[in-house]
Amino acid sequence: MDEASPKKKNDFFSKIESREDALKLVKDTSNAFFFIAVLQAALAYWIGLSTLFDAALYAVGGFFVRRFNSRAAAVTLLLLALVAAGVTIENRAGANLGGGGNIVLAVIVVWAGVRAVEATFKLHSRFMQRDANEHPSA
Repeated sequence: MDEASPKKKNDFFSKIESREDALKLVKDTSNAFFFIAVLQAALAYWIGLSTLFDAALYAVGGFFVRRFNSRAAAVTLLLLALVAAGVTIENRAGANLGGGGNIVLAVIVVWAGVRAVEATFKLHSRFMQRDANEHPSA
């Protein structure tokens, strides 16, 4: 490995320093939402068919984040993840609100939402647009 360009160990936790970093993070977070959608669709038989609705929202939101770098879709996915995390915590506390009880998975989904929001907003910022056009500031 060249010492002049060190490889980041984990892009899911690293700082977004360029447009390429933001685009890679958009791809990684959308992949995470696609995985969650597939997982929820597969587990809908045991958890409840209402999770199919969540799975569809995660899949559609992940598509819009990936295809259009949509800030609205990223924010919507974050809000959905926060609600799902709240339901998960309530289920672990003894309520029966439907849905699962895996807190680790809920935290991962919320973190994916936070990073998707960060990446999409940075992609639309003036800094990233200037970086894309290769016009250095005066």
